[in-house]
Amino acid sequence: MKTVIPKSPKMDFIGPIWWHPHGMKMQVKGSDENSLTIAGSAAKIVITRESGSYPGWFIDWAIQHSGTTQASGRTFFLNDELKAAFGLTDESGDYGDLLIERYGGDSANQGQYIRSNIFLNIPCPGTGHDGDPNVSIEIDDSIKRAVQKLLG
Repeated sequence: MKTVIPKSPKMDFIGPIWWHPHGMKMQVKGSDENSLTIAGSAAKIVITRESGSYPGWFIDWAIQHSGTTQASGRTFFLNDELKAAFGLTDESGDYGDLLIERYGGDSANQGQYIRSNIFLNIPCPGTGHDGDPNVSIEIDDSIKRAVQKLLG
């Protein structure tokens, strides 16, 4: 993890142009010491502890675009990467500066996330419209607290 120079993203009505407004609907839906679920009307992420030989966190994400189309995937975060993604620090991954230079933001890491202030996309920036293969989340205090609790 490293510190990068933030760059203001191009903004739309609510947030960065790469962020979808459905991110405002995302809320903590469940948590325990090993997992956290954040979901809204069309998207969900599940953060699950991986305690094997390479400890960290799997993030499984899914988006229901319509009755017949969806996108889903999985990415892996170390503790410091999860903290940065959810605004607990402003560090970035080794290749985050490339995303920030192109799309604007405060913190990023390729294949994992991009964040500008409270606006988070997992695993990548998008167009800000339906059909994007990423989940947008507005990081509110309850989400921040839940991630901090999960990390211990």
